[in-house]
Amino acid sequence: AQDLGVKNSFDPQENLDGGSRYLKQLLDKYDGDLDHALAAYNWGQGNVDRHGLDKMPTETRNYIAKIKQLLNQQTA
Repeated sequence: AQDLGVKNSFDPQENLDGGSRYLKQLLDKYDGDLDHALAAYNWGQGNVDRHGLDKMPTETRNYIAKIKQLLNQQTA
C-alpha cells in the first residue's frame, strides 16, 4: 500500500486510489490484457507469471467473470 501512496488503507478514498493505481500498473505490465491484470490483482502477479491463466483457482476465474460482467453492465 505504501508503494501506491496509501497512508491509511482503512480510508475508503485512499484505498480506491491505491487500488486504481495498482490495477493501472498491472494493465501496463500485461499490455492492456484485462484478464491477466484482473487475475494478478486477485491471485497475485507471481502466481500469474509462474502459472499463467490456465492454472487459476476457481475463485480467480469467478472474480474475473464477475468484474467483466459488471463492466459490461456499465457500458450497456
